[in-house]
Amino acid sequence: MSLYIAVGTAALLMMAVFIIIFVAYYQQKQAKQLLALKELQESHRRELMTATFRGQEEERRRLAEDLHDGIGTMLSVTKMSLNQLERQLDDDNIRVSFQIQKTRSMIDETMTNVRRISRDLVPTTLERFGFLPALEELADRANDGDIQVQLDCPETTTQLSSPIDLTLYRITQELLNNAIRHSRAKLIIIQMQCIDNAIRLSVLDDGIGFDFDAVTEDKKGGLGLRNIESRLSVIDGFVTFDVAPGRGSQIHVQIRLPTVQAVSLPA
Repeated sequence: MSLYIAVGTAALLMMAVFIIIFVAYYQQKQAKQLLALKELQESHRRELMTATFRGQEEERRRLAEDLHDGIGTMLSVTKMSLNQLERQLDDDNIRVSFQIQKTRSMIDETMTNVRRISRDLVPTTLERFGFLPALEELADRANDGDIQVQLDCPETTTQLSSPIDLTLYRITQELLNNAIRHSRAKLIIIQMQCIDNAIRLSVLDDGIGFDFDAVTEDKKGGLGLRNIESRLSVIDGFVTFDVAPGRGSQIHVQIRLPTVQAVSLPA
């Protein structure tokens, strides 16, 4: 009788162990499937975000071409026609001549704005000469009598891939525009540093700051900041906002790089 009890107990123990192993195996398999699903969803999300940003850049390029080839050309033709009309006027038509000069000045200003918008839409300096010259151009254009924009970059930096170049440029554009339009800053500093296998881009200002939570909760006002985070999520980067109302802002963007190749800045 004791033998039967021992055998039965052993069988029950074996069944219990088997059930425990089966449940553990099932849970482990389920966890792996869930992890694989999450990775697939993340990969799909990145592909969608990449396609979205690629579409945005293509649309920017199309708009820039339309501005340059369409509106820019029409403005140039209008200016030429205006010059021909002025040559046909008599010397006595001072009032009309003055109006023509005023109109020509307005056309010149409009053509300048068209070229500026085209450069903002498609950064040709970035495509031709690289990220740092494009940053220098961005800082130079932003400098005026009220705001000073400084660029603080090392003499050598890493050779970046085109997607990272464009992402950092668009983020700098967004942060610089925000600082100029909203911060009331007198000084804006754009810094770039190479840290191990990563690159850090910082935009610092001495303005009035802002409430990060309030801005991001605003669907319209926080769109630019959310767009920055979305761009960085595609290329393995992140952003930190050291901001508060009443003091200057410090915004740091960091991107991990697979390989680092040092190159010298152009003279």
